[in-house]
Amino acid sequence: MVASVAMYPGYGWGWWLDDTSTLACHATWPIHETLVNASTWLIVAFTVERCVVVRFPLLKLRLCTPRNAGLCCGSLLVLAFVKNFDLFFVDALVVDSHSGGAICSVPLQYRDYINNYRPMIIFVTPCVIPTGVVIVCNWAIIRTLRRELMQTAISDSIISHTTVTCLAVSFAFIVCVVPAHVFYVTMPNWPMSIQNQHYTFGSLVLLQYANHAVNLFLYSLTGAHFRCELIALFRSCTHRWRSTSAVGCRMASATCMCLFRREFGIDLEML
Repeated sequence: MVASVAMYPGYGWGWWLDDTSTLACHATWPIHETLVNASTWLIVAFTVERCVVVRFPLLKLRLCTPRNAGLCCGSLLVLAFVKNFDLFFVDALVVDSHSGGAICSVPLQYRDYINNYRPMIIFVTPCVIPTGVVIVCNWAIIRTLRRELMQTAISDSIISHTTVTCLAVSFAFIVCVVPAHVFYVTMPNWPMSIQNQHYTFGSLVLLQYANHAVNLFLYSLTGAHFRCELIALFRSCTHRWRSTSAVGCRMASATCMCLFRREFGIDLEML
């Protein structure tokens, strides 16, 4: 959403949010990078939590709690902000020699850092490490389920659904996130014009943003219980809205979500 306001109007109509004021120039890029990095690492955190639940079920009640989930989300957001804190100081409003207006640009003293060192930091922290963790955790989940549940009566359905879901999320994460980072690091070596580089990188960035919205649909397609509870949530909300008021809709949504959490907890206990 930050990118939709900060970047797309600029590429489409020439109106850039970071050119409007000094504050916008200094804050737009770091806020955007902070939210993107936090979103990526939230997927990693959820994958690690799933791995703990499957491989170490005795630790589930102690570690996988709403309080710890909130602390984890807050910590990831703070760490992402700290990682991108340097971006608050590398941009500045300068006068464009062609148009005569003020544009947000990187001064000469910071361009070597932005062009040569910053891409490697971006490649390692939001790409290489998260991808490795997601692959390893999902491999551990699938291996544990196949080893411990293959001999049980519930093995076929649980292994099938969980394996498909894990593989779908991991595959989507790798396909959507990795190409943009790889192209950003290797962009100077590609034999194409600057304009084509911008078009290509912009398309890959759109693919990266899609990763943060696709998981809901992946879980709906691969998880029968999740899909059933999601449909029940919307049906209950619609029914309440038609018969009572918007307040009743919110209460019904909260009730359905509580029911979903309880049923999902029961499924995890089965694991």
